[in-house]
Amino acid sequence: MRSILVFGGANALDFADVRLAVLRIPEVSLKIEEAQEIWDRCCDTTFSFHHFLASDDQIFYKNLSLKTLALAVVQLGLYERYRRLFGAPKVLVGNVKNDSALMVACGLMSFQEMIVTSRACHMVRPMAHLQPVDNILLNGAILPQYQAFILDTTGGAAATAMATTIGEPDMDLRKILERTVDDQRAERIIHVGPGLIDRNLIADLELRELQIVESIDIDPMLNWFWRGLQKEQTRAAAEAAAQA
Repeated sequence: MRSILVFGGANALDFADVRLAVLRIPEVSLKIEEAQEIWDRCCDTTFSFHHFLASDDQIFYKNLSLKTLALAVVQLGLYERYRRLFGAPKVLVGNVKNDSALMVACGLMSFQEMIVTSRACHMVRPMAHLQPVDNILLNGAILPQYQAFILDTTGGAAATAMATTIGEPDMDLRKILERTVDDQRAERIIHVGPGLIDRNLIADLELRELQIVESIDIDPMLNWFWRGLQKEQTRAAAEAAAQA
C-alpha cells in the first residue's frame, strides 16, 4: 500500500495524560535522553525535557518554544520506532520551519542541529512564560511551512540524505497532502502523532477514499496507549462525580 508519513499535529501533546503515556514508549524515552544530553552540552541554561513533558497543562501551554521542540523530539522517537517496525517510508510531509522533525527525518538537518538552533536553546530563561501567542504569530517565524519529500531508500540509512522535494512548500497542509496524494497515488496517510491530524482535514481527505491512521494505532505493541488513557479518563470522571 502506497503511504505518506506525516509529521503534523501541532497540538498533539496538549493533554498531560497523553504526555505521560508517550514517555512510556521506549524509543521516545531514549530520544528524550539523547536530546537532554545535547541540551546539557550545548545550551547554556538548565532545563529538563522529561520534567517539562510531565508538567501540568498550564506550564506546557505557556512555553511555546519549548513545546514545539519537545514535540519534535517525541515525534522523532515515534518515527524511529516506525522505521524499526515497518521500514523507511518513501514519502514524508511536514513543517520545514522552526523545530522540524521532518528535516531531521529527511537527513537535511542533524538532531543536534535541530536542538542547538532552536529558539528554546537560546532563551535566557527557557521556562519563562512567553509573550501572547498572537504577537508571536505576527512575527512570522513560527508560522508553518509544509513540504513533501521523497526519500531514496535504496541505499539504506545513508540514503535519507538524498531527499527530493515534491512541488513548492505551502502554509496549507491540506494543499500539500492533496497534491502529494495525487502525485504519488497514495492510498494511506500515516500520522506521526500522538493523535490524528485535524478533524476537518481528515474529513476532506476521506472523501478521496484514503485510509488515515496514526503510527501508534498500527503498532501492535502499543495497543495499551489509548486504552490506558480511556481508563484514566473514566476513573477521573468517576472521582469528579463522587466529589460533586
